[in-house]
Amino acid sequence: MCGIFGFFDNKYEVHASTLRKCLDSLSHRGPDASGVWQENGTFIGHRRLSIIDLETGGQPMTSADGRFILSYNGEIYNFQELRKCLIEEGVEFSTRSDSEVVLQGYIRWGERVLNRLNGMFAFLIWDRQLRRLFAARDRLGIKPLCWSLNGSRLIVSSTLEPFRWLDTADYDFTALRDLMAFDYVPAPKTILSGVRKLEPGCYLSWKEGAKEPSICRYWEPPLPDPESAVPSEEELEQLLEQSVQRQMISDVPLGVFLSGGIDSSLLVAMMARHSSRPVRTFSVSFAVEGFDESAIAREVAQRFATNHTVLEAEQISDEALLALIGRLDEPFCDPTVVPTYALAQRTRQHVKVALSGDGGDEVFGGYRKYLRLEERSRRLPFAAFLQFWISQMTWRPRGMAHLYKQTLSAEDRIRYTWARYGDFPVFRKDVRQLFSKDYHDLLQVDDYFAPWERVKARYGEDLTMDSLMRVDLQTYLSENCLVKTDRASMLASLEVRVPFLDEFLLDRILPLPAESKIQNGKLKALLLPIARRLLPEGVWNRPKQGFNVPLDQQLRGPWRKAVETALEWGEENIPIFNYQYLRKLHAINLSEGGISRELWNPFVFLAWVMAGSKDSLT
Repeated sequence: MCGIFGFFDNKYEVHASTLRKCLDSLSHRGPDASGVWQENGTFIGHRRLSIIDLETGGQPMTSADGRFILSYNGEIYNFQELRKCLIEEGVEFSTRSDSEVVLQGYIRWGERVLNRLNGMFAFLIWDRQLRRLFAARDRLGIKPLCWSLNGSRLIVSSTLEPFRWLDTADYDFTALRDLMAFDYVPAPKTILSGVRKLEPGCYLSWKEGAKEPSICRYWEPPLPDPESAVPSEEELEQLLEQSVQRQMISDVPLGVFLSGGIDSSLLVAMMARHSSRPVRTFSVSFAVEGFDESAIAREVAQRFATNHTVLEAEQISDEALLALIGRLDEPFCDPTVVPTYALAQRTRQHVKVALSGDGGDEVFGGYRKYLRLEERSRRLPFAAFLQFWISQMTWRPRGMAHLYKQTLSAEDRIRYTWARYGDFPVFRKDVRQLFSKDYHDLLQVDDYFAPWERVKARYGEDLTMDSLMRVDLQTYLSENCLVKTDRASMLASLEVRVPFLDEFLLDRILPLPAESKIQNGKLKALLLPIARRLLPEGVWNRPKQGFNVPLDQQLRGPWRKAVETALEWGEENIPIFNYQYLRKLHAINLSEGGISRELWNPFVFLAWVMAGSKDSLT
């Protein structure tokens, strides 16, 4: 995988050496090679992780006539088919790379090339003749892309590191609020006020001198189609096998993350059919009971005779934790990024590419929260009175959260369940309690759930399994799961591919109504028959566990010093938080446990700022 960077400003006030440092800040995304193209205030850079066409796929790539310049990050799994189609239309190629297919496809088909690309990608193409930029991101945002326009200067980058180098923006207060609520900063915002993420399934077009770029959506999850036929077990297995086989194409060694769940275990089963040598599998183990799935993963590895490696998660120290948080381009609060990074590091010692089961739960209906939708409509008697009484309290007693939740409407319960912090009058959920009163207006506390509701509005007003699953695709999957995997793996210079998000599967499965995927209370009903036939019973005949971290134990144990260091530094430098509240959370956790994300999320932001800047947030 790669890192891309583009700087467009005909005034060219920034020295070229600074722009090279911006590019080099992406070196972890592409340690194998670095390339630059520049001309008249335009600087296009590329950091390469070589996977396909190791000898001739270098970038930035220039078209034969010199008009178009490409910097590209991704893998196009159908590039051979597209290459053949382009050759039939008279296009001549000088490399074997998928990069050149993207460039020639754009020259031939324009923006319509995006509908032909099957894979994960983010790229920019500069038209020297028209002085126009075209940039795009894949359907679900597997690969990242950010941009900033300030006066005549447009900057485009894979991630935020170059923007921090250029001092282009201050922190965005509402983005910080969103980070506390959702564990991530939802697109199009970033933690930097002047920088935006290009949303998944979108492209950006900008002509030099324009005050704003034009941003268009070329894809979004389709609405449920009641007429869509449910695939047979045989058809679905064939689709899954084709997706895995295509994503195994590589000129370098590859392996797979094996958690012991249905999704990753099916990937192993499919890979074993198409590998001439034992598949390399990699897992994480936890010493804490209830969090460890390594025994199940080992069963799968034994069944398919893989070459299996297990990492013990507890090896991650507080110093390593602070270092990792500081290396993230943007603060990110899903704690599983920590073991995912450690696993990626271990995996990178053996292979350069790994497959992951990300997306299986969102595409096939794997979360129990979808089953609990009907329960959200049940309210206590006199709920309105109880809710008013609780909201009028001037203090936040512990233990009121369960009672408060029973007073909520179905819509409000979605907000309460989905958000870590919000406009809730209960201890550990009250965003007003987390932040200093002086900042409540800047944080726009009342709008804490607006990013989720903006996506939900695309699917109507009703709360259904169908609408929730589609919102999850564009929020939790795109903004959390895929960001975690991309950032953690790229810090280790490991490319991770996600076969469950292959267009083969998406185009066939996404139009199906939710009741086709969750049948009679059975999650992943379409995948279960295949899993029962191919996998050990321990994989499919048990409650879903998920990939979790024993966070409260870590925060009061191995990571206690890191927490206290960040709180002490933050109290001196970042007045936005209510440190009396944070220290109370920490004290409760030390004495009795049970405090996790409500302390972890502010800690992550403090640790990130502490690592990257000495400036105060004022």
